[in-house]
Amino acid sequence: MIVRLPCEDRPMGRTAGDVALDARRRRTREAILGAFFRLVLERRYSNIRIGDIVARSGVGRSTFYEHFRNKDELLAASLEGPFSVLAESVTGTAPSGALTGMLEHFWTNRTVARGLLAGTMRRRLAATLSKMIELRLRRSAPSTAWSVQTSSVMLAEMMLAPIAAWLAGEVPGSARDLADGLRAATQAAVRALTHKPG
Repeated sequence: MIVRLPCEDRPMGRTAGDVALDARRRRTREAILGAFFRLVLERRYSNIRIGDIVARSGVGRSTFYEHFRNKDELLAASLEGPFSVLAESVTGTAPSGALTGMLEHFWTNRTVARGLLAGTMRRRLAATLSKMIELRLRRSAPSTAWSVQTSSVMLAEMMLAPIAAWLAGEVPGSARDLADGLRAATQAAVRALTHKPG
């Protein structure tokens, strides 16, 4: 009789094949995201095609669609990390240094960041951030003076406008100054939006 002990590097009940499949899916997703990021550095978002992404990432078109429905969903996934820090500002749970670190990263990559925060890209980014904020508002403050969706749009635009101005050199200050201002303004706005008069 052969007794198989659970492997320490995988959760109970999962086979080595399951773990390998998850690792392969993660690598594929990272390859797609990496290819997309490199393309964003080279050209305008509107000029990037799914064919460009799959060619650059080395995956097939059907594999791309196993991970992302379209280019906008890929954009949203690529912004999940930095935008989650902004979105957490509405709940007051973002670690104090995380927002500053995100802004410093934007500043280091300001040429790309400024391009992303302008024109049609800005609308896509605002919509992505708004959805992330909406999820958090529904959990933490389901009752707002306006609809949760409207409140989320207001908060997303309120956060992106000063970041765009700062990256363009239109407003002075350090990343920490901007982070402190964003944190305070966001919390004040959330209180105002969740307060029901009367």
